[in-house]
Amino acid sequence: MSAKYLNREDSKIYGSRLIIFQRDDLDGDTFHFRAKIIGHKGYIRRSCKTSNTTRAMLFAENAYEDLMVRAKGGFALKELTIEKFFKEWIERKRHNFTETRFKWKVSVYERYLTGYFGFKKISDLTKKYADGYWNYRLKFWNSVEGEKRIKVNATRVNAKSISSNNVAKVASFTTLKAEASLINEILTACVDEGHLARTIKVSAQDAMTKSERGDGYRDTFTEDEWRVLSSNLYNYAFVKGKWTDKRVNSWHRLQRRMLHTFVVLAASTGMRVGEIKQLTWGDISYRALDGENRLVVAVRGETSKVRRSRSVVAHSTHTNKVIENFRKITKFSNQDSLIFYSKRNGKVGTLDLSVSFKNFLQRCEYQKRDQGLRISKDGKSRTLYSLRHFYAIQRLKQSVDIYRLAENMGTGITQIKNHYGRHVSGEAFMRELTKNEKRSTEMKKRESIKQLMDMIETGLIDEHQALESFKRLASSN
Repeated sequence: MSAKYLNREDSKIYGSRLIIFQRDDLDGDTFHFRAKIIGHKGYIRRSCKTSNTTRAMLFAENAYEDLMVRAKGGFALKELTIEKFFKEWIERKRHNFTETRFKWKVSVYERYLTGYFGFKKISDLTKKYADGYWNYRLKFWNSVEGEKRIKVNATRVNAKSISSNNVAKVASFTTLKAEASLINEILTACVDEGHLARTIKVSAQDAMTKSERGDGYRDTFTEDEWRVLSSNLYNYAFVKGKWTDKRVNSWHRLQRRMLHTFVVLAASTGMRVGEIKQLTWGDISYRALDGENRLVVAVRGETSKVRRSRSVVAHSTHTNKVIENFRKITKFSNQDSLIFYSKRNGKVGTLDLSVSFKNFLQRCEYQKRDQGLRISKDGKSRTLYSLRHFYAIQRLKQSVDIYRLAENMGTGITQIKNHYGRHVSGEAFMRELTKNEKRSTEMKKRESIKQLMDMIETGLIDEHQALESFKRLASSN
């Protein structure tokens, strides 16, 4: 420390291990303390927040005692802000997340969390303060900071919130649940690494009443809406019809084709948006199935939300043609090249098409709606993720096996039932439930036969147990 100790005073209890002093490099006469904790490298220095010598020493001695307790308990001694901790933590844990997930965590933190939690000392966090985040968050886009963010984003390339039309000023319950999950993940890490004495958790349920939450489901497209969307998307990609525009340059034409290819691929495979964004040409192959060449996409574990590799078969053979035609015009078609890419400052990276898709939907005229296909008849906004839901619902309507569907989408059967089953007639699920019942019946039958055979082989026949086994066999026929 380059500053000199002014008006230094040693503790009468702890001697030179704890001193208070004033600093010559700072204006004002506030006291600070310097503490040496046995077993801890270096010194702990903090402000006593007072210019009174007696009060400063009392503050320092109380703090010293707290530091010794924390040292014995294995907790960290240096105070950190949430901002500093998050930046160090997210880099250390980066290898545990997919690139898409990592970017999402960073963007959510920088957009919302930093303004409320950023410069708060971890040791000063309380449950009351953490819960106050919801009040800050729900007012964010109507605040000075939020309005400033929208204006700034208008000048940024590929910004998600280019205008107020692309900002959900009233956050959905699903969005708030995702943010609560990130906050709790950060606070749990603070506890695990010894910066926070006890676990603090927040819940998105405290942000909204039940009536405000909605059903939490993303919207999809009806078959008629999809027909209109597909027709418009084709003309948009090839600059035809109402989408003809002489001002569209070569790069914008390529971007239109990218969007067309992305949407067709998403609707035909049900893949997650983050998985598609990171696809390379080496992930694409073809396989002969039922006399037809089927597009097969290899989803790598490091790009999947669930960190598991899988092979995805495209539903429509039309997807083959769309993919191959796009490969002919892209400038990057090597096996390790990204299929969907952006070029910025001479560097090639992943491309975010979410805003382009929303703008496109808004310009698709449908039943005289103000925002075209962008908003459903129920008032819900559509995003690229709506294509994954469209895929799932269409396959269920076509009676695709739920287990195969879950495997292709990289999700669980429960998720399929909870998120998509309500859109489908009960027939598809009845067939699956019947299958489950048959499997269960077969297991009970085998168990009963095994019990009877064991009794016969050992000669130890329990009449009551044998009778129950015969009853189960009779009821299963």
